[in-house]
Amino acid sequence: MKEKITLDLRCVNRTCKKGKLDLDSILQVRDDCIEGFLSCKYCNSEYLILDGVPLLVENFSKYASQRINTFGKWIVNCKSSRIKSYLKSEGLKIHGPTMSDRYEENSRWYDSYLHFRYDFPPGDRLLSLLKKEIKPDNIYKMLTDENLSLNGIGLDIGCSIGSSTFELSKKLSYVFGVDLSFSFILEARKIMQNRKIDNIEFVVSDATNLPFESHFFQSIVALNVIDRIDFYKLVSAVNACLKKQGKLIIFDPYDSVDNNSKDKLDSIQVRKKLESMGYNTESGDSYIPWILKVNERCYLFYFVDLVVATKIN
Repeated sequence: MKEKITLDLRCVNRTCKKGKLDLDSILQVRDDCIEGFLSCKYCNSEYLILDGVPLLVENFSKYASQRINTFGKWIVNCKSSRIKSYLKSEGLKIHGPTMSDRYEENSRWYDSYLHFRYDFPPGDRLLSLLKKEIKPDNIYKMLTDENLSLNGIGLDIGCSIGSSTFELSKKLSYVFGVDLSFSFILEARKIMQNRKIDNIEFVVSDATNLPFESHFFQSIVALNVIDRIDFYKLVSAVNACLKKQGKLIIFDPYDSVDNNSKDKLDSIQVRKKLESMGYNTESGDSYIPWILKVNERCYLFYFVDLVVATKIN
């Protein structure tokens, strides 16, 4: 974690009014904190930094219990005895069933998104069968389109390994990528460092409890996120940190929608809900191809809807 972003981060304890955080760096390489803590002087909450990744989650032991294999690796691999002691003490709070989140390392969905790091080879089996070549990364490159008019400081919600974050960084002055998967954020930081990109930082964070001050962002992007969490909580969190006349860009295939639900999400309902929550939306639904490669024999082919919403107040 770059030291300088400490000024931009806020406490995510819901009983605290977004207190500023202080950095206690235990292991550091130049201006990058590798292991340490972020602490709130108002409510005394502490947030761990591991492998350069700030874990800004309200309930750390619950978060750890949902990715128990990753938690075990943290204990084994951390360098600081203080961090190791902290992890062991948090481990004692874990009771009941545990799980390994499907977006963490060596899981099906982690591996699918990882394909975007190495790109699809020219002779990819699916792409070579299509009459019209479709590049899987086109959906990300759309973010630099002049017609979107994105500017200022940006936030990429559900950034996975940062494919959309890196595209945003070409257009915006600074970009934060957030995701609940520690493995995704760790991989995104590795790519960032390999590419020597200076105007990005990645944070583990809940999309409905974002660790930023009010009206901080001019541009916010959410790809394949809105139907996986509570829509109203997500937009409320976005409203809190998006500036007036700021842009919210949503890409979604609506693939997790329960069609029997009274509150289903589709291209029409999403726009109606956004307008009822203080946004103007542009144009109608769209069908943009997006491909996820699960493995050599399995692909997911989506038509994604692009929603461009401008915050009125």
